[in-house]
Formats: sequence, structure tokens, C-alpha cells
Amino acid sequence: MKKSLSLLVAIAMVFSMFATSVFAAEELTATQKYEGLVKAGIFEGYPDGQAHLDLSMTRAQAAKIIAILAGYKAGVTSPDAGFTDVAEGHWAKPFVDYAANLGIVQGVGAGKYDPSSEVTIEELAKLAVEALKKLGYTLKEGVAVEGAVSEWAKDYVAIAVANGIIAAQTDYKVPATREILVLASYSAYVALQVPAAITVESVKATNSKTLTATFNIEVGTAVANDFTVHTKDDVYSINAVDSVKIDGKTVKVTLTEALDEETTYVVVASGVVSKEHNLVLASTSNEVTYKATEAASIAFSGTSVANEGTVGVVIKDANGNDVTADYELTNGVDIAVETSNETVVGTDLVAENLDTANNKALYSIVNVILLNDDGEETSIETGNTIISVYNTLATAAKIGVVTLADDFKSEDLALYKSETDTLIAQILDQNGDEIAVAPTFRSQNPTVAVIDQETGEVFGVKAGTATIVVQATFNGKTVSKTVTLTVRDDAKLTSLALELPNSKLVKGSELTQDLTVKFLDQYNEEFAVTEAYDIDFTINKDGIVDGLSKPVLSGGVSDSDTLAIGDKKFVYTLTPGETKGSGTLTVAVNGIKKTISVSLVEAGAFAGYAAVVSDTTLDLNFADDDLSDHPGTVAVAVYEKDVNGNYIAEVASGDIDLTETSEAADSAVTTSGVDVDAQAVGTETVTVKVGNAKVATFKFTVVNTAKSLTKVVQVKNAITVDNDDSDLFVKLFGDDEVNGAFIAYNQYGAKIEILNTAVDAFSSKKSVVDVSTWTAGDVGTATLTISLGGNLYTITVKVVD
Repeated sequence: MKKSLSLLVAIAMVFSMFATSVFAAEELTATQKYEGLVKAGIFEGYPDGQAHLDLSMTRAQAAKIIAILAGYKAGVTSPDAGFTDVAEGHWAKPFVDYAANLGIVQGVGAGKYDPSSEVTIEELAKLAVEALKKLGYTLKEGVAVEGAVSEWAKDYVAIAVANGIIAAQTDYKVPATREILVLASYSAYVALQVPAAITVESVKATNSKTLTATFNIEVGTAVANDFTVHTKDDVYSINAVDSVKIDGKTVKVTLTEALDEETTYVVVASGVVSKEHNLVLASTSNEVTYKATEAASIAFSGTSVANEGTVGVVIKDANGNDVTADYELTNGVDIAVETSNETVVGTDLVAENLDTANNKALYSIVNVILLNDDGEETSIETGNTIISVYNTLATAAKIGVVTLADDFKSEDLALYKSETDTLIAQILDQNGDEIAVAPTFRSQNPTVAVIDQETGEVFGVKAGTATIVVQATFNGKTVSKTVTLTVRDDAKLTSLALELPNSKLVKGSELTQDLTVKFLDQYNEEFAVTEAYDIDFTINKDGIVDGLSKPVLSGGVSDSDTLAIGDKKFVYTLTPGETKGSGTLTVAVNGIKKTISVSLVEAGAFAGYAAVVSDTTLDLNFADDDLSDHPGTVAVAVYEKDVNGNYIAEVASGDIDLTETSEAADSAVTTSGVDVDAQAVGTETVTVKVGNAKVATFKFTVVNTAKSLTKVVQVKNAITVDNDDSDLFVKLFGDDEVNGAFIAYNQYGAKIEILNTAVDAFSSKKSVVDVSTWTAGDVGTATLTISLGGNLYTITVKVVD
């Protein structure tokens, strides 16, 4: 969808003052929409303050509204449209001329516009459709409408109704009321609020290492790889992008090397995503010529610094542009540093404070003077400034997750009465990073739960809820958080859950059914019995079930009528009896009963086969109970069935044949006998046959829930390293503690470490960067092509001495 940018900007300006307050609601009444359009100057209010939405509109009034929506602004002069009845001095002439020159309105013939006649609904439909088309909007086709409509207007009315511009009417030839015009105008406004595309409006060189790209709308996502910079005369003379920073409609692009003065560069941008509407920038090029500007001021970027941090200075030109990158901030090169205490702030502006115990500030008075090209001091200086140096600038900002779990991935705040557990709390600094500081705990309800103030060990005294206050202090800042801890009554067996795949047994079939009995506590959670309860199993009609088998307990013990401590369930095997009919089966454990209906039916005539599998999703990571909910292997069972759908006999495994659609070595599944085994991620269809007769097909999906690299984000497309740097791999790919130029995530959205074995790389200059050993060598620049996570990336590595 395309539209005129100039018109869009004009319209956006008209609505910018009130769009948030007036048009924010999804459903507005006609009166509310009218009031918003009045505030925008599109409609005029009446002296009595009423909307008068029932009144009709003239062609002149309609022309004014359409013109303003299309971008007309006061003072704009358009070529004379030539209507004799809209001459100079007529209040509507500027609007009629503007809309007519856009091709939106036409006259009625004989050089006349007929400004005073009423606008009909079908004329309004034509005006609105033509206006949106002139602005480049693609409208969906309409369907012929019912109701009275002129032949010439049928298509316009159909399109207007289909696109929600006007509502369906019984007569489109009648004059349009102000309400209909309000609704049509509002629909056009809503359409105009969605930009057609994200575009680059300008690119300028702020300093020798910084480019600022300005977009037409706010930017949501941009990465270094979205930008390429090369000289105009040589597309291979690339200045690598180090990083990007988003600020509203602008993106600051930081380069690894300085631009050459009076040289024209081409900035190619693509892939930038807008903050709203998810618009993606198409490849676009802009030229920029770098011209150095003189420094006008120098100041400290901050007066508080952490140990081993560098005191920052900012140099600006007369226009307020940051030109710091044009200067080498080394004492005696482009600046001179005066410091009252070099052990606190050195002449290299590096700060030192080793007081880890108290983090008490140390001070030095520092003055930084800008030098000229001859190394002489200029009058541009920071002036004596007190610099405070701390061991760390981190402060406690908030308490994150508080939990009884072993880590901060889940918030578990429940324990049982008489149970002891340990509460842990996540303390975060102003950057959202965890701080290694011990919190304190206090229970406001010690009759429910008592907690050790220092260790967080908590004991459930009685059932109820307790408010726990968590507090932490770091670097002079104290934060606190209250959480509600639930203490449950001691778990006890309160109910049973019965699971029976099929309540029908078939006489003479020898097909048994397993009845699973599960134990539940008062919280409807799985319960492990705490004493040897007796099991009682009865049925109210003899002969349906052939005897009652001994239960197979969850601990694997059978032939027992008594549960063992720790059992969570047991299984009864129901064998068909000889007496047809229905009955109620009752299971009782320690006096708690649960019933289920069961019946015995006569086998009907053979009607075919039914194939059954327990799961069609298989998991290569099936052994990991924390991540996997699916097996790695399933067995296919085939049964003979009767005309009533009852299973009457099981087909012997030797008579069953399984065939995969693909028998390739890397197919998703393999079959062996009646087993289907997961082999590789993907999908595979398995055909089930009895003899040569196909009885079923199953589509299996194989997944791998093991944590694996699924997403890579490149945050830099260039880095600079020393020629004796031994941490090149870490700078490129990071480790557990620091991020590199590439950051990897698994399928669960968690950041993961990039292993050496996961990376394939090629260097354009092995003497500069040797990827076989990940070492930097000669001074120079090398481009690395990296294969990671199934994608290819490039990054420039500059090696310096």
C-alpha cells in the first residue's frame, strides 16, 4: 500500500494535537467522532454547541472536509479549477480548487460545481473512495448492495460499504446527513493513521565516527547489520558499523574507523523495523559528506565513577553536536589532564577505589583542557571539577523474584504445615543485574510461619497465609518487597481419581482393561500415602468381571491388598466375565470411595480393524522429565472390531507391518516390529497393514525439547582487539559472564553460551585473524564469515598494536 508522504505528513500534523485523547478509544459514538473532527478544524461547530448530525451537507461543505483530510492547510493556493459558481471570494473556493486539482471532486457540467446543492450518500461514497485512491490506498472490491442507487454510483457505493466507509442504506440517492459524513470522514482518518512504509528521511555525519539516520516514524528494532557504509566511488571500501542506538525516530550509527573529511559516503540501510505496525525498511541508500567542525566546549559526562572506570568527557561543536569521536582523549595528544590526586583519578582519566567493604567515595579535583593541532592548550576546558570515585556505582533498585524454589525461574510461595524450606530473594541493581547481597526476612504472621532473618529458613506453623517482608541494602540504597506465603495443612488423602480407557468389556474377547486409581489430597494434587491403607474393590453385579485381580502398586509390588507408604496409585486389571450387563464398580481406600460404570457386551460381527497408538508426538529428549511430555518410542496395537465398534481381539504383532513414507537414513522415525522410534526432528507418515491390507496411517511429529540454539542476535558487526589478545572468541561470542558481538538464545527464550564447536568461521586474512585458533596476529583488518545456528554472518575485526 502506497501513499503520498507529503499528504500523510500534513494530515498527521492536523491530528497530532488530539489524536491520543480523542481517537484513542476503539468504539466512539458519532457525536464523539464529530467532536474530534471539530477540534481538528475539519468540521465546523454550530453556535448553539450542538452537533446537528441530522442536518444535510452541501457540496461546498463536503469539498472542505475532503480537502482537509487530503492535506489542505490554510494559506495553500491551488490552480483555479474553473468553476464559475465558485469564484474568487467564495468561502469554499480554496477547498474546491484543492480537491478538484487532486481529481477528487468534479463539477456538474457547464463549468459549474453547484456548491449549494445537497450531497447525496452515493456522491459522498464517490468522494471518499476517490480521495483514498488518490492518496494511494488499495481498497478491497465491493459486492453489489441492495437499496436504491444510481447506475454510475454502484461501484463506488459497493466499495465504500465493503471498506466500512459508509454503512449499508436502503436508499443511497437521498441527501447525506452530517452523521453519515462524520462517519465516512472518521473512517478515512483511521486509514490515514497507518503509514505505508518506514523510510529514511535523512542521514548526517554528527562526527567522524557517528552517523545519525532519521526516519519518518519511530524505530522499534535496529541492529548493526542493518547498515552498511562505503565510499561513493568504491563499494568495497567499507567502514564497518560497530553498534547502533535507537532514540525515537533516529538511529545513531557508530563506526569502527573515522570518516575521511570532505569525502562522500553511501549509507545503505535495510531491515530496520518500526515501533508500531511492524513495518520493515526496504533497502535504501543515502549519501552523506563528512565535514569536520571545530570544538566549542568540553565537559564531564558525569562526576561519579566506579573503580577502573574512565572519567567521561564530551566535546561539542557550536551547534551542540557531539564531536568527541573526532578527538583522541589521551593526555598530551588532544587533551591535557590536571588532577589533584593521581591515585584516585590518573592523567589517563582512569579511576581507582579498592574499598570493597564500605564503598566510601574518594575524591580528586580534575580539569581537562583541549589542545590545538600544535599541542598547545586552548581556552576550552572543563574547569576544576570534583570527581567522586566509588568501588561500584551499582545500588539496590528492586527485589525481583522471591521463591522457595532452587532458582529464580519460578515463584513458589507455598509449603505445608510442619515443613521447613528456604526462601531466597533476587536483588537487582538499577540496570536489572543481580547483586550479590544477602537480604533479610521478617514474618508479620509468626503464628503461621516463622522465618530466620538471615538465612531465610522458614517453618510452617499452622495453615494460613503469612506476609513476609524482604529487605536488602546495597551502596546506601534500601529496597523492600512483601510477599504472601501460604502454609497448607498437612496433606491428607481426600479423594480418588479413576481412569479406565474403555468401560466396555467384550465377552469372550480376552481383552482386558487396566483401571488406574490415583490418590489426591485436599488440594487436588497427587498424594503419596503415609500409612498402610487397606484397599477394597467391589462390583454390584457378579459375572461382569472375571474375578478381581490383586492391585499392582506404584512401587511395583503386586498380589497385595495393602498400600505401602509412598504409593501414589495402583492399577487393577479387569478381565471380561461371562454375564452380560452393566454394573457399578466401587474402589475404596481407607473409607474413601469412588465408583465407575463398567459393562460386559456380546461381541458383534467382525467389521474390520482399528489401530491405536498412545501418542503421535515423539521427543528425542524423552528422558528429560523436566522438559519432555512425550515418549521417544511408541508401540502400534491393532485390534479386530465388531459392527458396534467394540474391540473383540488383538492382532498378533507378527501379523502387523509398519512402513514409513520415507526410508531415508535421516527420516523422522524408524520402525521395528510394532515400534515407532524417534530418529530426527520432522514429520513422517507410517502406514499400518495387517497382511497386505492397509488399516491405518499415522502422521508422527518428532520434536527435540532439549535446550538448543535457535536464535542468534548480532549486536555488533565490527570489533577492535589488541594483537596479543587471547580472548578473541569471548569478544566475539561472549561467555557466561559477558556478552560478545553475537548473543544466542534457546527455544525457550533464555540466553545460552555459544560453544566453540557450534561455530564455523572463515577469515579473509589469516595473518590478522586465525579462526582455527581464534587468535589475533598482525595489525590490520580481517572480515570473518561465520556460520552459526544455520545462518551466515559477517563481522569485521580490526587488530591494533
